[in-house]
Amino acid sequence: MADEIDPRLARGMTTALKLFTPKSGAPNPPSFKYPKEIAEAWNQLSISTVMGDVWGREALDPKNRAMITIGVLTALDKPAQLRQYITGGLNLGLTREEICETILHVSVYAGFPAAIQGFHVANEVFDAQDEAAE
Repeated sequence: MADEIDPRLARGMTTALKLFTPKSGAPNPPSFKYPKEIAEAWNQLSISTVMGDVWGREALDPKNRAMITIGVLTALDKPAQLRQYITGGLNLGLTREEICETILHVSVYAGFPAAIQGFHVANEVFDAQDEAAE
């Protein structure tokens, strides 16, 4: 039984694969660096909780969750995480316009500087995708 995977972790891994796998390629999960002393436990906790318990709920579809997450990460000025979730949102089918509108919407609640930073990150992601497509 020790080999059985926790159902929350399994659900989280399934959700993460949908979010972080481009339509045309292999999974590209975020690669944040954690101290080796906590990395495995942190990854299991965060995937189980964020991807399994929250993103795995059915009341909102993944595209709506991606828009909310992009908005919150913009407001909180978390560019490294924002970059990953903009990419994930595109993988889920969000359009560039929807992502930009989400960031614009945040500007009136979190301030113009937060939106400017969010647009900067979005532009980096869009440019990287355009370069990869060439």
